[in-house]
This record gives sequence, structure tokens and C-alpha cells, in this order.
Amino acid sequence: LTLREEEATMSPASARALTVDSLNPKVLALADHLRGAVAGRAQRMQKELETNPGLYPFDEIIYCNLSNPHYLGQQPIKFFREVLALCDYPHLLNCSVTSSIFSSDAITRAREILDLIPGRAMGGYSHCQGTEGLRNAIAVGIATRDAFPCNAEDIFLTDGAAAPVHMVMHLLIRDEKDGILCPIPSHFLYTSSMALCGATLVPYYLDESGGWAVSISDLKKQLDGARSEGITVRGLVVVNPGNPTGQVLVKENQCEIVEFCRIENLVLLADEVYQENVYTDEKRFISFKKIARSMGFGEEDISLISFHSVSNGYYGECGRRGGYMEVTGFNSEVRKQVYKVASLSSCSNLAGQVLVSLVMNPPKVGDESYTSYWEERDRIMLSLSRCAE
Repeated sequence: LTLREEEATMSPASARALTVDSLNPKVLALADHLRGAVAGRAQRMQKELETNPGLYPFDEIIYCNLSNPHYLGQQPIKFFREVLALCDYPHLLNCSVTSSIFSSDAITRAREILDLIPGRAMGGYSHCQGTEGLRNAIAVGIATRDAFPCNAEDIFLTDGAAAPVHMVMHLLIRDEKDGILCPIPSHFLYTSSMALCGATLVPYYLDESGGWAVSISDLKKQLDGARSEGITVRGLVVVNPGNPTGQVLVKENQCEIVEFCRIENLVLLADEVYQENVYTDEKRFISFKKIARSMGFGEEDISLISFHSVSNGYYGECGRRGGYMEVTGFNSEVRKQVYKVASLSSCSNLAGQVLVSLVMNPPKVGDESYTSYWEERDRIMLSLSRCAE
């Protein structure tokens, strides 16, 4: 008998409502990265230390299995937290002592942001795509970064970067005959999301001898191999700067990738959440959207989805779950479907939305917080650079 037939013959009293074997096999196929053997042993050792402090030649477990900067001692940026505090408790804006505790530009920014939020209600829902005024501010920040226009309607504010990645996988993947080109080594988010959607992983291998660059010849080899097996490859994931390899792709390599996706009709999924994590003057981050526009390619030439979050870089605000995806190169009918999937979660959290707007529009010259902001930022970046070295 099959498992389903066995279940059908069981009496209600003898059958459990749920067993591991009766769960979605796609869930069971997920690799257990976060609660694996090393993390599990660390948790057991922590409990042992609590009951028997002298058991090991150390008294503390430091969890490094996740990127979690503030947990490991990185301090939050003061200006960001001031604005968040004032937005979360607007009563402070009417207190006489507030001007002596908070910087003047944080007070001004908080008032401006609250005016953008319906009812000034940080505890309410926003538009499912994110608060319009905050998306406008983020679009300005992106346009300033890239020196190319950005449309706020292309931006979807999200709970970090994981949520939009899952969303995009659900949009692209129809069945196991659909595949995504994914770098090896890479972050487990993509391989896990593909497994959960039932996609076929089409791996391509970063060139370690070439500074972990993307080899176009290997991309072509893997793509052709997958197609020969009847796999329809829908997209290409590029993580830049890389995780876990830390590489920063050179402009020429990025141009090759854009051209490859254009010719092969692949959606380019650009994970750019580590764009602040560059610790050498010899390299710099350039967004794939800027590369594509610099090559003269517009909306009709290439489909591109860019991901960013506030979890990394000098901000490191993992717990705020703020992020966005910028969706370009899709026709209006496809955009409606993206919007439909985004609306399933009602909206991303408001504090995360506010923080993304601050990250993309930090204090400017002349603002009271400008000097302290850059001192804090530079101190964190120096620490990250020293740790990387």
C-alpha cells in the first residue's frame, strides 16, 4: 500500500493527524542549515554550562552560524535609532526635553516620516508594496547611488531579503522542470527556497583562482546541460558582493553577466545585500541595474530584480527585518502578478520600512547628525575591515 492508502484505512483513533512522513516532502528535502549538527551541539553545550559552569575550558558560547552583527557587539547607528524611537512614540515630539536628548535632524526626519504614514500610525498596515512616501525616498537614494533614474513603483518594501527571494521563486517556478542557475558556494537561502518550491537547482561554480569570479563559459556549460535534460532555466542568481566568498565582481564581469542574461532570456536575480561590505580601495560595489543602464539596456532589454536589506553592512539591523526588491523589465501583466503575491502578506513591518528609508538617505552635510553619523559608520567599517583582514 502507498502511504496515502495506509492512511485511508486507519481508524481515526489509530491515526495521528500529522507525522513526519505525511508532511510535504519538499519541506523534508530542505537541508537543515540553521539547526544542524554544529548549532545543535552548541545549544546542548550552552545548557550544560548553565548547570555545570566548569565543565568546559570556557564559559560562553558565541553563535556565528548566522550573520548577526548587533548580537556580536556591533553598535547601532545613533541617528537611525533616534528616528525610530520618535516614530514609534510620537508623544516625544511634543515634550520640551526632547530637543536636549535627540538631534534636531532626527526630530525633523521623524516628523516628515510620520506625515507620510496614514494616521501617523506605526502600528498600522501600510500599502502592501510599502508606504508610498518611503518608497519615493528610497527611489531617490537608489537614483543617487546609481546616477540613473529609479521609479518608486518598481520598489517593493519587504521583511528583509529572504521574503522577496521566496516570493520571486514562487513567481518563477512552476514545477520540477523549471530551474534556476545558482552560484556554488552560495548562501543557503537560494538552494533552500528552490527546494521548497520544487525547482531544479542548476549550479554554476565560482572561479576561485580568478578571485571567485563568475565564469561565463561555466554558466553556458551548466545552462546547456540543464536544457539538454529538459529543464527550463528561468533565472540566474548572482550574489555581489559574495557570500560566503566575499568577492566583489569587477565591472567587466558584471557586463558579461548582463549580456549573458539578455541573450539567454534569463531573469537576473541580483542579491546586493552586502554592498557596504567592501574593505579595499581597489574595488567598489556597482549595482547590476547601473551596469545594465550603462550598457544602454532598458526595461525592454533585460528583466532584473535587485534585493537589498538592512541586516548587513555597517547598519547590521537584522532584527528590524527591513529590505526591498526593485523589479524592472517586466510588462504590466507580469507586474500585476508580482503585486498579487506581495499583497498576500498585507505589508512589511513599518519599522523596517522606515529604517530602509534612512539607510538609503542618511544625514547630509549641514545636518546636526552628519559628523557623528560618519564617525560611527567609519568606526564600524574599520572594525569589519580589520576582522576581514
